[in-house]
Amino acid sequence: MVERSKKIAGHLELDEIKTVMKKYKDSYDMYRKLLVISMVYQGMTISQASDYVHTTRKTGERWVKNYNEKGLEGLYSNYHNCGRKSKLTNEQLTELREIILSSEESYSIVDVQKIIKDNFGVNYDYKTVWTIVRKKLNLNYGKPFIKYSSSPDDAEEHLKKNLESIDLKK
Repeated sequence: MVERSKKIAGHLELDEIKTVMKKYKDSYDMYRKLLVISMVYQGMTISQASDYVHTTRKTGERWVKNYNEKGLEGLYSNYHNCGRKSKLTNEQLTELREIILSSEESYSIVDVQKIIKDNFGVNYDYKTVWTIVRKKLNLNYGKPFIKYSSSPDDAEEHLKKNLESIDLKK
């Protein structure tokens, strides 16, 4: 058995780490972390292994520390606590969705912006309201188009005939 570097805990043997690396070959971040772990396991310093994968020594130390404390679970990215907290709660978002869907009226982003301000006292900019409507509430909207009053009632038939005549000329 190869003597293990004292810096790596014995969660997995080297051949097991290499097997896991094959599993994560398409996941750039996880593969780099496992590569550093395997290199340190084989006797390289954290600094050398970190340089090899083009990251800082501190980052390599953090990866090794997380692996030693939690095994493979410690290498998964943990983003659950990042970013700014929403000013609207999940209940308020559900209520907003119901307000929008229950009305026969079509709301623009500016209208939804006003509803949020009036009902929940939160003032969001246009882009944030767009993101809430499109991404969080998963609602779609269509842009209105001009319907010309001078078009004939059978405009679609005229269009089909024109297209057929174009096809015949070719």
